[in-house]
Amino acid sequence: MNQPVPVTGQLVDFCVEARRASLDQDVTHRAVNAFVDTVGVAVAGAHEPVVTAMHSALRLTAGAGAATVLGTGRRVDAHGAAVVNAVAGHAMDFDDHLSDVNGHPSVVLVPPVLALGEELGLPGEHLLRAYVIGHQVMCAVSAALPVRAHWTAGWHATETVGVLGVAAAAGTLLQLTTSEMHHAFGIAASMAAGSRQNCGFSVKPVHAGMAAGNGILAARLAAAGVDADPHQLEAPLGYFAVFGKDPDLTAVAPVLKERWTLSTRGLNVKAFPACYAVHPAGEAALEIRGRGLDPDSVTDVTVTVQPTGLTGPIHHAPVTADQARFSMEYTVAAALADGRLTAGSFDDAQVTRPALRRLMATVRTAEAAAPPFGPPDFTRWYATVEVTTSDGARHRARRGMPHGSAHDPLSDEELDTKFLDCLRSPGSVFDGPALLAALRDLPSARDTAQLLGPARSRTAPTL
Repeated sequence: MNQPVPVTGQLVDFCVEARRASLDQDVTHRAVNAFVDTVGVAVAGAHEPVVTAMHSALRLTAGAGAATVLGTGRRVDAHGAAVVNAVAGHAMDFDDHLSDVNGHPSVVLVPPVLALGEELGLPGEHLLRAYVIGHQVMCAVSAALPVRAHWTAGWHATETVGVLGVAAAAGTLLQLTTSEMHHAFGIAASMAAGSRQNCGFSVKPVHAGMAAGNGILAARLAAAGVDADPHQLEAPLGYFAVFGKDPDLTAVAPVLKERWTLSTRGLNVKAFPACYAVHPAGEAALEIRGRGLDPDSVTDVTVTVQPTGLTGPIHHAPVTADQARFSMEYTVAAALADGRLTAGSFDDAQVTRPALRRLMATVRTAEAAAPPFGPPDFTRWYATVEVTTSDGARHRARRGMPHGSAHDPLSDEELDTKFLDCLRSPGSVFDGPALLAALRDLPSARDTAQLLGPARSRTAPTL
């Protein structure tokens, strides 16, 4: 580990200074899009079994607060709403991703920011600024770990890094003092957790809820006088020493100087609900099927991706939808079999289809520093899919970062279409166009206490 650098202080100074900064049009637009996408997928996932279990476990009392639970439209305290909405947003793995943090920033940031904004009656621009600050803190921390090695060691960065980003965002909204922000980061560091071994199981989206809730709790504890080592992150037994692998604390400062990371690094928005690492191969397989391939004729499929590209998809013979979301074999087989990848593709009944399981058994995966065909260079990720059929013919396609990535973002129209599709999910209590309009108007909202109320069309049954 390099000579310790006062990282905690750098993050605190950034948060305190950034809360007074104005957001330019580009970063404001990007932040609004993050709210649109995250709220949409949270509504879509609000009635998944894990979310129902969270309601049962937390025993949230309706009317006990001012923050909206997206699955029911009922009001509870901000902490409870943040936890449940974050779990809902991650339940289908349909939420955005960021390569620089190797995880999912918006699903841990938007629910607590929205809940606190409602509870405190804050202007919309305050919520957007807090989100942008949390995004930048997550990028800075990830750079220093570094996050790829952290991920490879088994940590789920969505929670381990996310809790610090939420503490920054919550501390911004609560207007913590410089001293309190130091303690908030120190407290949040003691709450970091999340093992990737649980990817493919229903506890995985709970990691997002842990980050959202614990980040709020850390900020509130600091405001209430609970202290922590003000140099916790860089200390010998601190966050980077525990979670890092040859961390470089000098990497923090350059990231914090960017204006802003949401603009410079962006987000990867998903077209279908699965681990982002399988998206390029899924797109390549769809291209091959679109040429008229007969899936019954397939005898062999080879998928090749960049080094570490198979670290995330850990389930090779999934038997549940949760596992299928983290399976390269399933995603490619489903694309070849059906010619589409949608929310319905990741359903328990679909995973167990005999024809699809036969096709899945033909898929072999590998990593390679250079793609097997096409130009040797690529941006961040690549995937090649090569299919052999019973007549001996070979079909192949290659894709890089998928459409929706930071390098090829969705248009507002495409994002709005995804949002409205999500709002058509069974059990939704919101009017889709009305909720979309409210979120699109977030920059000009003077008081977000009633932001979601007018868009609620009915009340769902108690979860």
